[in-house]
Amino acid sequence: MFMGMSRKIAITGIGLSAAFAFGASYEPPATAVSKINSYRGYSELTSAASGMDIDQYTYNMTTWQISNGGFYKAMADKYKSAYTSGNKSEWRSKDGGDLGTIDNNATIQEMRLLAVRYKETTNSNYKATFKSSFNKALNFILTMQRSTGGLPQVWPKRGNYSDHVTLNDNAMVRAMVTMMDIANRTSPFDSDIIDDATRNKMKSALDKAIDYLLKAQIVNNGNLTVWCAQHDTANYAPRPARAYELESKSGSESAGVVWFLMNWPEQTEAIQKAVKGAIAWYKKTRVVGLYFNKKAGTFEQRDGNVLWYRFYEVNNDDYFFCDRDGASTKTQDFMKISEERRTGYQWAGDYGSAILSAESAYLAALEKVAGTYVEPPPPAAMCGSDSCKMFIDGVNFVEIDGVKEATNTGFVGEGYANVANATGSFVTYGVTAKTEGKYTLYISFANGGNAERGFSVTAGDRTLIESGSMESTGGWTTWKTQSVEVELPAGYSELKFTSLSKDGMANIDYIGWMSENLLAGKVDVGDTGTTPGDSGTTAIGVRDVRAARPARTADRYYVDFGIHGNSAGVFLRRGNGKVFRVNGSSHSGAQR
Repeated sequence: MFMGMSRKIAITGIGLSAAFAFGASYEPPATAVSKINSYRGYSELTSAASGMDIDQYTYNMTTWQISNGGFYKAMADKYKSAYTSGNKSEWRSKDGGDLGTIDNNATIQEMRLLAVRYKETTNSNYKATFKSSFNKALNFILTMQRSTGGLPQVWPKRGNYSDHVTLNDNAMVRAMVTMMDIANRTSPFDSDIIDDATRNKMKSALDKAIDYLLKAQIVNNGNLTVWCAQHDTANYAPRPARAYELESKSGSESAGVVWFLMNWPEQTEAIQKAVKGAIAWYKKTRVVGLYFNKKAGTFEQRDGNVLWYRFYEVNNDDYFFCDRDGASTKTQDFMKISEERRTGYQWAGDYGSAILSAESAYLAALEKVAGTYVEPPPPAAMCGSDSCKMFIDGVNFVEIDGVKEATNTGFVGEGYANVANATGSFVTYGVTAKTEGKYTLYISFANGGNAERGFSVTAGDRTLIESGSMESTGGWTTWKTQSVEVELPAGYSELKFTSLSKDGMANIDYIGWMSENLLAGKVDVGDTGTTPGDSGTTAIGVRDVRAARPARTADRYYVDFGIHGNSAGVFLRRGNGKVFRVNGSSHSGAQR
């Protein structure tokens, strides 16, 4: 953990084997998983190989492998032909030899393609060559790793900033994702292309790499923040790269580290602190309403845009820019650096919005592992601007020409009704009116089609709505509510919603209302007209389940009733019309 001076920190028990034992229940946020998946690509190679035999292309690639096991970057087109002569790397080591690198996905993407083709090829000669080449590349990664756990940009040493531990362009993080997949036997590394002894070496190397990241995180005034694009291999301190890339806190490169740590299966206290510290820093440094136009080399006011700067001072959160002449040109006035640098470098971007959006899911995942997670109350069924007095869940229909589903998210209850894609498809709901009259119903629906979808509403031989329409909501997970007015007789009615469109109706989430004179389902209101059951049933109270649930309280009501007759008992009704009956002397006799 870098704080501007050397500090010892005890971090133990991060081991991968322990992660397998205790981290199985931790599920990282979906956004974090997606971000990590983006580091698994090798399309640069497969795109270059388009139109030729992929095994021949992969074999050609192995001939370009440097003797130390690494590959150079931007070689995809050269792999179309086998190596014949000349340098295999543009960058040279101190002694003039070829340099392997993990910059720009080099070596890492080659390892992935080799592992894929090893599994899929039927040519035994290719298979042997691919396995040998893969293990040379794997040993290159193990050899280049510094004793402290960090990964430099190149190997052997180049004699400049490339020898530092390199987070720039996600080099180390991308390598760590592949190391993790190898250790976990994740496809395409789930074959015998690697033996168990070497796989265990990779597990240990990955533990050391995580330990390095935790120790390199920059601390300001006792608070964990983020990382530099390069760090010292020995003392973890931030290090500069090119003349205009001074030591700093990086708004860009730090994001990849956060995503990796957020994905790690064993969320140790140290990892949680690192992630939470970085999230707090991204919150603190967020700039709203500003956009960096790289092409024009300007910062512009733009509503709704969010950005973070590329570079911040190591010891505080002041951003800065720098020209090719180095530290003497460091400034906060963007127009003071040359036009060539203003338009030739990514000085800012939306590096942190996705991280901030994933925070709640990350904290919830941690709470689930700890057993402290409390399910949030379900969203309220809305009737206009108010919560509905009562509603029928879309899946609590009497009859449907279609199916009940819970695939598209955002619905209020247990799911929604999806009628068949045909004119005349229908869904029917039952309601009981205490008194004859007009009632306003609120229909929550999603219509992901481009056009509105027509419907009618009938009750028996009576037409309540001859022609209504449900507008496009722009997506099947986007729900809207519209009101309709129907005239109902006293007593029970079955409301039949029928499609007037060849594509059927929109999906129905719920039907709600505000009137206390309308009840869900078929109800014998009796003399009191408030609870289900026989005439003479007495209401003992109404509870707002949404309010009581998060507080985890349980109000008790004691009711005396006779023991003779099937109608004896206590009836409870949910807001969506479902009825629960408790008979006899034990709760275990509940019927649903």
